[in-house]
Order: sequence, then structure tokens, then C-alpha cells
Amino acid sequence: MYRDAREKINWRYGLCRLDAAPDGFGPFADLVRLWADRFGDDGALPARADFDFFDFRGWWGTIAIAEFEQNPFDVRFVLWGTKLAQWWGVDYTNKRLGEKALDPELWQQVESKYFESMVADPFIGIVLGHLDQHERPFIKVIGVDLPLSDGTCVKHVLSAHIKIENNETLEDHLPNAPIYGTF
Repeated sequence: MYRDAREKINWRYGLCRLDAAPDGFGPFADLVRLWADRFGDDGALPARADFDFFDFRGWWGTIAIAEFEQNPFDVRFVLWGTKLAQWWGVDYTNKRLGEKALDPELWQQVESKYFESMVADPFIGIVLGHLDQHERPFIKVIGVDLPLSDGTCVKHVLSAHIKIENNETLEDHLPNAPIYGTF
């Protein structure tokens, strides 16, 4: 069932180590560098409170922040950029992951599990996909997912996306992506 769901949503997921060099993230290098610079002296992941709106100059409109809820696990977006809303055709602010997709259950079967893995064993995520599930198959995006901690566990994820051409690949934009595994 998982494999079928993954094929239907038409997304790829790459996993990268938390200490991966920012330069390997291509157009996201500056954002990954900013995130990495906010690690605590004890190696703790950055918290949502470690960032200010102005830190994201150049990324405004393409940033999303999701909060992870526990028991049961759920993903709720607390911020969904205006450019993302244009691309997806929906503003996911204060909405659950995939809630407005053609088949919300697919997102629970795949992307929710991806984020659940991020909480259990933190990694930097790279995603690539078409917006088929939002009736926009002509739009293709690449994103980076950066875990944020509340001091004890991963509580949020900071995501940014760029729109790419349909004939372009992940390798075209991130040729040196430090991907060690896939989800």
C-alpha cells in the first residue's frame, strides 16, 4: 500500500545528514547555512524561536513551517508562504498535511511517515514532486526540510521550495546533494 501511495503522489524524498555541508544544497545553500549556524553550543537543533522573519529575506513567500503533533502523530502547517499558496492553489496555514489534496489519505501514508521518521531520527530532507494532487501537474517543485527542536525533540520543520521546469531534475539543481538515503 505504501509503495502504491508513493507512486500516486509523484514525489521523491532524499535524506541528508544534519551536518551535511550547506554547499551541497545548491539553491538552498544559504538557507541550510543559516539553519546550521543556529545550532546550540551543545549541538542541539535550532528552535523555531531562533529565527526572525528578516532572516528569510529572499525566501519570503516560499517558506512553510509545520508543527508536529503527537499521540496521534499529525502535521499541521502554522505558516504557508504566499508563493506556495499560488503554486499549490491553496493556503495550508492552520491546515493538516494534505488536507486539501485530491486524496488526503495518500499524504498521511507517505509524507506524514516521512516527517514521523524525521522526528524519530532527525535528518535534512530534500523533496521533489509535481503538484498533481492539487490539480496542478504542470507545476514541479524542489524543497528542503530542516528540522527544528523544542529543546528535547523535533517539534517543527522549516521548509522552503523552488519551482522548476517539468523537464528539470533534482540533479540539475542539486548536483552535489549529500543524500545518503531515500524514503
